[in-house]
Amino acid sequence: MVTDPLTRLAEAWSAFDGSLRMGPGFDADAFDALKSALSACAVAWDGLDCIPRLGVNVIIDIFPATEANAALYEGEAADRVMAAAYELHGLAGETVGL
Repeated sequence: MVTDPLTRLAEAWSAFDGSLRMGPGFDADAFDALKSALSACAVAWDGLDCIPRLGVNVIIDIFPATEANAALYEGEAADRVMAAAYELHGLAGETVGL
């Protein structure tokens, strides 16, 4: 099990985004892992003046990529992905908040 928060974040993001983009659909376990990884990064990065570039890359992509993936779905499935996009957006903001 990976314990480094940044590695966890990158792997969780890849799993969640990949499941949406590649067709398996919304993976609730991957979504939960991503939320947990964001929380772990928030703790690890608390008080830092800068965060790792990989973390920034994931944080920047979370909302637009998830929103774009919602267009691949219809009805309730699309709504679920959009709700996740907004939830992740909020968590990303908390992760890097001052």
